[in-house]
Amino acid sequence: MADYGLLSIVPAILALILAFTTRHVVLALGVAVISGMLIITQGNPVDTALMFLTDGPFAQLAQTTNAQIIIVITIISGFIYLVEQSGGMTAFSTMATRYISSPLKAQVATWATGIGVFFTDSGNSLILGPMFSPIFSKLKLSREKLAFIIDSTSSPVCVLIPIISWGVYSQGLIENAYSNMGQQVDGFTTFLQVIPYQLYALLTLFSVPVYAMLKKDWGPMAEAEAKARLSADVEEVQPKSTEGKSASMTLIILPLGVLFGSLIALFTYNYHLHGTINGPVIRASLGTSYLIASITAIGYYAYTKTMTASTAFNTFVAGMQRIMLILMILLLAWTLGDICKTLGTGDYISQVMNDRLPVFLLPAVIFIIGSFISVATGSSWGTFAILIPIAVPVASALGADPIICIGAALSGGMLGDHTSPISDTTILSSMSTGCDHVSHVRTQFPYAILTAVTASVGFMLAEITRSPYTILAIAILQVALITFMVRRQGRIQRAVPAV
Repeated sequence: MADYGLLSIVPAILALILAFTTRHVVLALGVAVISGMLIITQGNPVDTALMFLTDGPFAQLAQTTNAQIIIVITIISGFIYLVEQSGGMTAFSTMATRYISSPLKAQVATWATGIGVFFTDSGNSLILGPMFSPIFSKLKLSREKLAFIIDSTSSPVCVLIPIISWGVYSQGLIENAYSNMGQQVDGFTTFLQVIPYQLYALLTLFSVPVYAMLKKDWGPMAEAEAKARLSADVEEVQPKSTEGKSASMTLIILPLGVLFGSLIALFTYNYHLHGTINGPVIRASLGTSYLIASITAIGYYAYTKTMTASTAFNTFVAGMQRIMLILMILLLAWTLGDICKTLGTGDYISQVMNDRLPVFLLPAVIFIIGSFISVATGSSWGTFAILIPIAVPVASALGADPIICIGAALSGGMLGDHTSPISDTTILSSMSTGCDHVSHVRTQFPYAILTAVTASVGFMLAEITRSPYTILAIAILQVALITFMVRRQGRIQRAVPAV
């Protein structure tokens, strides 16, 4: 293999810089791919064009694993959109809002319902916001607090679930990254191993009930809560309309029941048939189960006259179409991974960093880099696509644990998705709760930074111990830091003389 030296890191550096400066992940990945091909073809534009058409994104589609992932993600997207539009998720949320009579119950109920709506990040925001806004207003809780809880239970939940599009997408990137090193791993199994190291998502979810039970806040959030308590009349946000119809819980329970029943049946059948359940079997089972659940939903919605059969089918197709941008990112990310393998990017970076960066710092560095990219772009999936193909070979070359580094890359993407003012979930959390967007970002950001600090310490400790139980120690640290900030806020308030 040719030694490209410093040129081997040019595509990766371009992807990072362009993602941060232009905030367009597709553009960043596309330029990185073209630059890598120009280096490989020694600057020949004709050969570069031919390489792009023969060995670029189109070639990725020819690989069975990649084709499976694309099909599964597309079907999942159609199913989620279909169930969202039926009103079933709204009915689920309505059921969850019963018996809420205190601020603590309101916050915990929103948090628990957000975890329950784990199939979709955007659906989480659009459903929970209108449903809980009147309750928060009645109990004199701020819209900023509601937006924070909803934002903290959308993407941070989805990124932990292996059987939805988030998990399948990540599994594809993981398998491809290992494959480029000549190692074949099962993406599903590896993803499960990564979950305890998704420290930012886990800590974000953990923080919500901690703040609720402490019944205190700090920073701009404390100011927003104080203003809400002093307000005599808070304008309520009307619940989301479902075309004048009272949605039934069966609209979501039946499709999900069929989905999980099909998954269990197919997993059991394949295990008895083959004695194991590997990546291709898992993806085939997922795709088949989601397709069966979608057909069931279309038939049931037509039977109950929730939608006509034609409208339901068109809604399913529209949901599949919404994932096209994500598929472009995924194909370009796979291509960039192949190019980095050809250029020897991971080997070169490991040689440069060897004896310069302590290994235990690598996951924290990956997390910080990912945080900057995701905050700038507002895209968690784009950040995953850029970082995972680089993080895995670098970690392996330096002797760090690739599993922990994958967790760091996913966590970095989560930070931006959770805090960036241009992130779709951040925007939807503001919009659905009637909260001023700038106010939402301003009140949530300090909480996110505190969690990021804790996660950074956690990644260093995780690399030292190589233990999945690191999250337990870091959760204790998170509670200690939150308690310290809350008490500090109390001392500041007592020190300020009343006007």
